[in-house]
Amino acid sequence: MKLPRPPNTYSVQHESQRNLLIELDAQSNLKSNRDIEVGDGRLIMTSANGTRYALSVNNSGTLSTVVV
Repeated sequence: MKLPRPPNTYSVQHESQRNLLIELDAQSNLKSNRDIEVGDGRLIMTSANGTRYALSVNNSGTLSTVVV
């Protein structure tokens, strides 16, 4: 995240805008102790050797991976 430079003097408007940007960015970050749900997107994992895999699940709950 890149925040705008602060003005030379305190500005309530600038502070409010900065706080909003921080809050919006925080909403997009993963948090602990919460469910993680992937809808139409993919979950991509990287192995120790650098190979990237997409994880998928079928209608019976079976997991599978494919190299991406």
